[in-house]
Amino acid sequence: MLNSEDVQINYENLLKLGFVVIDVRYKDYDILSDSPKLVIARVETDRDEFYQTMLKQYTAIEFKANEVYEIWSDILRHKVKMSKVLNRDIAIKVAALDYIETVYPVK
Repeated sequence: MLNSEDVQINYENLLKLGFVVIDVRYKDYDILSDSPKLVIARVETDRDEFYQTMLKQYTAIEFKANEVYEIWSDILRHKVKMSKVLNRDIAIKVAALDYIETVYPVK
């Protein structure tokens, strides 16, 4: 059984290939009920700033470049945890806001 801690992403390799992880889907989108699926997208320009921009849109906080990948990974893991508790997939924006409000400063 895959748990939220098993969501590990090699951002460097994905970025080299021109892809970014924009979400993780849980349960409703999978044949195996406990296996999260990464949602990736091809990004042609400015991949290095993609996550900073997305985090700013979702949370209204501008994070430093050296912390963005860790925070985004934490948000994706948080989304899986929340989805498991609610027994349904939740929006990534909801997970990002909840993470910032309940986990991020406490970490």
